[in-house]
Formats: sequence, structure tokens, C-alpha cells
Amino acid sequence: VVCSALAKGQSTPNTQLLKLIETFSKTSAVTGREDEAAAFIESMFAAGTFKKDKLGNLILTLGSGAPKRLLVTALDEPGYVISSIQENGYMRITPIGYGHWGTMYHQFMEGNEVKINTEKGSCLAIATIPSSHYEGLRMIREQRKNVHPWQETIIDAGLASADEVKAKGIQLLDPITTNKKPAILGDEFIAAPAAGAKSAIIALATVAKTLQQSKFTGTVVIAFTALELINGKGLEDVAHKYGPFDQVIRFNRFLQGEIKDTNEILSDKKLQFTTQNTRVVTPVVAFRHPSTTKPDWQNATLYDLGLPASFPATPVETIHINSINQLIKIWLAAVENKKWTVSGLGKSADIQQTVSFSTFQKEETLLSKLVSLYGVSGAEKPVRDFILSSLPTWAKPSTDAKGNILLTFGKGKQHLAFVAHMDEVGYIVDSIRQDGRLVLSTRGGFFNSVWEGHSAIVHAANQEIPAIFQPREEYATSTLRSNGNLAPLVYAGFTSKQQAAAAGIKEGVTSVTMPKKLIRLSENKATARGFDDRVGCASLLLALQNIDPEKLPFTITFVWSVEEETGLTGSTLAAQKLQNAAIVYPIDTFVSSDDPIESKLYANCPLGNGAVVRVLESINIVKREYLNYLLELASKNKIKVQYGMTAGGTDGQGFLKYDIPSVPLSWPGRYSHSPVEVMDFRDMNSLVNLIQAIMMDSSKQY
Repeated sequence: VVCSALAKGQSTPNTQLLKLIETFSKTSAVTGREDEAAAFIESMFAAGTFKKDKLGNLILTLGSGAPKRLLVTALDEPGYVISSIQENGYMRITPIGYGHWGTMYHQFMEGNEVKINTEKGSCLAIATIPSSHYEGLRMIREQRKNVHPWQETIIDAGLASADEVKAKGIQLLDPITTNKKPAILGDEFIAAPAAGAKSAIIALATVAKTLQQSKFTGTVVIAFTALELINGKGLEDVAHKYGPFDQVIRFNRFLQGEIKDTNEILSDKKLQFTTQNTRVVTPVVAFRHPSTTKPDWQNATLYDLGLPASFPATPVETIHINSINQLIKIWLAAVENKKWTVSGLGKSADIQQTVSFSTFQKEETLLSKLVSLYGVSGAEKPVRDFILSSLPTWAKPSTDAKGNILLTFGKGKQHLAFVAHMDEVGYIVDSIRQDGRLVLSTRGGFFNSVWEGHSAIVHAANQEIPAIFQPREEYATSTLRSNGNLAPLVYAGFTSKQQAAAAGIKEGVTSVTMPKKLIRLSENKATARGFDDRVGCASLLLALQNIDPEKLPFTITFVWSVEEETGLTGSTLAAQKLQNAAIVYPIDTFVSSDDPIESKLYANCPLGNGAVVRVLESINIVKREYLNYLLELASKNKIKVQYGMTAGGTDGQGFLKYDIPSVPLSWPGRYSHSPVEVMDFRDMNSLVNLIQAIMMDSSKQY
């Protein structure tokens, strides 16, 4: 049964190996900066087991005499370096070395989190993406452009100047990769960036541990080499210092082939020392940089090994556990063709983010919890349950037939409504193919291309199932940014429609998203998927704190609505019940052009400058009297407020036909409807203060 072992907490050698590879896959090892990966490998062995040379190679020599064999794999991976730090705090990148294979390689980073390894430790940032709300306003639409090239990538670390970047410890030429989110699929596959190379490293570490605890003839040199993707000198250094060898068996990441038989591995020639199942293939590119010399192997017999993979050179490169075990067996067979007892590896070091923050702890705790919950439009129950559990003890909420939460309090004659929506954009399973893959339909508006080639979560009836959004079939040769607005297929390890159904997948019901959590970028700014509208939901909850509902001059109704992203249906129903309201204040994102991509002709309300009154949006305009009132109220209460125009609409639309004016209140946000929306806690606090000031303004008559 798919996901059975991990879901039930069982532990087998395969699940242990997959979990270890999953953890190791999060390490950064951009060529020439392999220290984090090397430290991880060293942590699983006794101190001093490996010799680390000046180039960064890890070497372990076992046994003595002839024959002398070299078992080797590279530590590094393709990546980038920070090539420019701009005065406004944004950064640019350049690829380092080679291995960035396929036309879409750089596009997979766009609109997703990235990890920068600095001299002080690691920190997280995001690769920017245009806001989807502005697609209809662009002279050339993003989704009509060619694939995203690395030259267009801009890194946003939530910092406002080059000095702030420097203070955070980020320097020119620091290495950068995606913030990796590996997934174990069906207890059988590992999907991750460079999954083949990462799996081979853990496989060779397993071989090293096994040989440490076994007897064999001759000498074995085990090497984890640096610099393969920039000049190949790590391997050449090992060959020079530890050779000559009789036999060299090395992992070659460029031996690629689809998974046909899960028990086979790839090789560049027929293996003479074992009968294990192998398939001979040709490398897709040269093993080493063509401008460098090859190691002098003298009379050594040289074999290249590889792992079959689905979606190679993507963030969801997928490897089967059986082929990883086969690689271990073949390396051991090269030492001695016998039945080996394979040893498990020790506990590994933790991979930790080293940056900590001291401000906005209360706001971060609440917002982090809201963000961590999944609620695709129409499937908001987890969010609703949390909000209901977070209300003050005096609150007496109700939930209507649609699933909206309505909380009415206060005793004034005039009735004010505030509405924030609980749903988020995402996918629903439209159908299940006979091979078990999931066909999706979108819920809300966003760029499908940003989700391609990334980890997914299938929200089944009683469990969350790890999965991947498959890249388009022609991802290695595609020339267009968009895939014709087609939702990507999802693979969760199922092999049949029946197996998917047995796991609780229901067509038209089961939602699919990607993993998410709130990440602090700086003391003021954070990123996450779903800030639209979890910041609004959190703002209403915070506005309920430290108030006495009996002393309010108005009757107030807070609405946490459903299905805003798919047609405002929740708030439209709520409006029918609130027809006596004097005004409605929708609480939602102000899609700001305060980023390095958008035109500043519209929506230029900077983050950090306070809450925003959405005077003009795609389907609403606020009268001057309401704007002037809010500006005066904010000034009187020393609340930072700005106003402007933006794209999109809010939950206030359903109230207008009942002669109820809609005055949307917002916080400015970057990169709307993407996995990396950015907000500023200062703006959120301004919004909370403004909501409370409106509720308590006894001088106001509507």
C-alpha cells in the first residue's frame, strides 16, 4: 500500500535509507563550496575517519596491498553564485561550472525559495516572479515569453539596501541553490534536486561503513571529490596522490536513462566483475569540463556507473530505492564478489538555518500557524477550525451553510462588517489516470509554470501524501515559459487508479498544494505561500485582542469567508445576512509594485510604509469621503497608512447591491499568488491598529 510504512512509523532498511537521503538532499554543495555536504558525510563516522585535503576531497583508505581500487563519487552539484548586490538590496546571480542541463533548468528557480550559504551560515531568500494579478496589464504577457533565463533572475532577501545585505553576511560570490524540498514517494522513490548524485554519495558512504566492518583483500580508496563541475581537479588530485589503481569505479551523474527496471543501474560499458543488472548508456554530456585534462589512470580499468531517473536535472529528479541498493551492491562487488552484510549509517548532523530574529514574535507565531494550514478554495476546514479555536472566550461565532465564520459583537446601532477570506489558490483533483497519476484543475488564478517540477502535497481524506508536480514532457527542450496554462500532472507513487482511490483520493474533492511555511527574511519581512489572505485572517484575530466588546460604539461582524479566490461565493452569501450593515471593510492583500520587476505606473505602495486603503481596484472604487475619513483617523491615532490602486477584487463586491459601500483595507504584498508572497510585519500591525481604531471611533456616523 502506498505510503504505508512511513505513515505508520515503521522502519525498514529501505525507509531508513530514503529518510537519510531525504535529509542529505537538503544540503548545499555548489561546486567549489561543498563544505556543508562534506560535513554531513563526516558526521556519520567517527571523528578523523576521512582525510580532507586542500581541495576539499574526503578520502578514506581501507585495507592494504593489491589489488588497489578506487570507489569515487563527486560531492558537488550545479548551482549559482551571487554576482551582483544592488544598492536597493536586490541581488543577481550567475551559474557556476556546468551541469545546468535542459532549457527550463533556470526557470525552475523562478518564484521559489532559495538558500544562500554565507561565511556566517545559511540564510533563505526568494527568486522573484511577476505578480499574476498584473498579467492582463502587461504589454507582453509573462506566459507568452520564452523560458525564464538565469539573466532575468533577481533575488529578494527582504532587505532594503546593499548595507543591509552586507550586515546579514551575504557577500559577492556566495553560493546559492533552491531551498530544497525533497519528497519520498510511495516508500520507494526519492525526488529531489540532484537526487541521483545525492543518492550516490549516501550509497558510497554506506559502502565505506560496510567495508570498515568487513574483511577483504587488497586496498580500497573511497573518495568524495570536490570541483567536478568546474574543473574536475578534485578527482585528478585523488588519482595523482593515491594511484596508480588497478580498477576505478566512479559514479557519473551524466549517465542518464529512464527508470525501466527498478533493479537495474546504468553503466558506460558491460561490467566484468559482477552479474548485477545493468544497462549500458552513453553520457548526455562529457563527464568533465572539456578544457581540463583527464586523470592519468595508467593501466586502471575504468567503469562509470549511473542511476536511472525520472525528470533528471529538475528539482524533482526521481530515483528508485532498488537502484540505490543495486549501486551499493555493485561497488561492494568490485571489492569482492560475495554476499555482503550491508551496514547502516550513523546519525547524521542536522541541517539548520542559522539566522534568528527577535521582533514580532506574537505576530509570527499566529501567522506561521495559519500559513501552515492548507485550505484550497472550497476546502477551508483546517483554517476554519483553527480560527474558531483562536477566538477569545467571550466570542460566540456561527458557521453558515457555506462554511463562513460569522462573529457578531458590540451593541451600537450602526453595523460595521469586516471580511477576510480563508481560502488559498491551488488545485483540485479533476480525474485519476489509469496509471495512478492525478489530473488537476486550478482553483484561483496563478501561473501553473511556477508549480511545475516542485514538491506537492495531496490532501487525501485522512492523510497528507507527498507527491511531485511533474515537469512537462519536453522540459529539457521547451522554449516557452508557459505550458499552455495546463495544470501539471501529479505523481504520488501510485501505479493505478485503484491504488489512488484506495489511498483516499476523490475526483472533484481532493485538493493538491505544495509544501509551505512562513520564512522570516529579515526583522520586518517574511515570505510564504498563502499570505493572501492569511495575513487578513490573522489581522482580524489580532484586532479582537485587548478590546471590551461591551464598550464598542458599533455592532461589529467579522466574517472569515470561503471561496473568495473562485468567485467571492462565500462573502456573497454572508452579505445576504448582513444587509443592515452600514459599510463593509474587506481585509485583503494590496498587490504592490514595490518589487524589482513591476512598472511603478500603478500600485506603488512600498512595504513598510503602513496599511493601504485600496481606493481603486479592478472592480471597485472608493468614494473620497471614506478615504478622507480613514486618512484623518489614521493621522489622529498615529497609524501609518497609504492609499493607491491595484489589480484584483475583494469580498466587498457582494455587499454593494444592498447599498453597502465597500472600502477595502490592505497590507502591501509582493509576488501575488506565488509560492513566495512577501509581507512586512509593520504593515500588518498598522492594519490591525486601523481596524481597532475604526471599531472604537465613537464620533463616526455612517
